Amino acid sequence: MTDRELFELYKEQIYYFCYYLMQNQADAEDVCQEVFVKALLADRSKVQDLKSWILRIASNECSNV
Repeated sequence: MTDRELFELYKEQIYYFCYYLMQNQADAEDVCQEVFVKALLADRSKVQDLKSWILRIASNECSNV
């Protein structure tokens, strides 16, 4: 899966998940951007379930904020 496909497939789900956890639009947008930066820079070759992997990144980023 290309970077563009990953972003297009999960951008809305990740944003809504971050918004649910952060309860703030601006914070959710910032965290969502960080999630995709980390996901796109990471080595995804051994990731079996992309959705759970990227949601875990989002959960961790929200917890860090």
